[in-house]
Amino acid sequence: MLQKQDLLDLGLTNNEAEIYLLLIKLEEAKAYEISKYVTISRSHVYDSLNSLLAKGLVNYITKDKKRLYRITNVDNLINLLEDKEEKIIKQKQELKQKIKDVKEKEKITTSKVEVYEGIEGVKYILNDVIKDGISKKYKEILVMNSFSRDEFVKYVPEYIWGRFWNLRKKNKITSRQLFAGGKEVTKHPYVKSRKLPKEYFNDKVVHSIYGNKMIYFIFTLKPLVIKIESDEIAQLYRNQFEILWKRAKIN
Repeated sequence: MLQKQDLLDLGLTNNEAEIYLLLIKLEEAKAYEISKYVTISRSHVYDSLNSLLAKGLVNYITKDKKRLYRITNVDNLINLLEDKEEKIIKQKQELKQKIKDVKEKEKITTSKVEVYEGIEGVKYILNDVIKDGISKKYKEILVMNSFSRDEFVKYVPEYIWGRFWNLRKKNKITSRQLFAGGKEVTKHPYVKSRKLPKEYFNDKVVHSIYGNKMIYFIFTLKPLVIKIESDEIAQLYRNQFEILWKRAKIN
C-alpha cells in the first residue's frame, strides 16, 4: 500500500502527498470537493493541484465546465524517481567539480613557510637538500645566483660547504646553477652552470629549488633562510628558472 511517506521521499510536499492519496481513494474529484476532505485551504489546494499537474502525476477532464481531477498512471511515480536520480547524479558531478576547484585553489593558497636564522639554519636546509636527494624526491637542484666556495665561506664555516658537496658527489645529486657575471663558477661533476648579467640578481640572495621546496638564502652578517613548501610556488619558480636558463650564456 502506497504511504504518505513514500510520496514525501519522492519529493512531494505534504499537501501534494495528501491530495494524491485522496485522489487514489476518490478516483476523481473537483477542487472544492478535495478541500472538504483535507485540512488545506482552498487556495493551497489549487496550488498543490497545479504542482501535481506540472509533475505529471495528476490530470483532469472538464465536465459541466468544472474540472474533475484524477491521478495519471501510477508508473509516473517511477518517472519522478528517475528524474530525481538524474538530478542527484548531476548535482554530484557539479559538487565534485566544485570540490576539485577548491582543491586546485588550495594548491596555490596553501603553503608551509619556515624561517631559520644563523649558521644552523643554513646547515639544516643543506642537510634537507641531501636527504630529499637521497630519497629521490626530486630530479635536480635549481639554483639562481649561485655562490662559489669563496663567497659561501665568508658567511658559513668551510666544513659545512665541504660536507655538502662531498655528499652530493657520493649520492650523484645533480644541479643546474645560474651564476652572476663576473663571479667564480663552481666546478663539480654533477653541476651544469651558466651565467647571466649580475643585474639579474641580488648579490646577497641565493634562490634554490628542489622538489616542492623553494629556498631563499639571505647572506648578511647573520644568515637567514626562508623555506616555502608548495607545489605551486615551486613550479612557478621552476618556470622562471627555465626562462633564465635559456637566456644565460654557457660557460
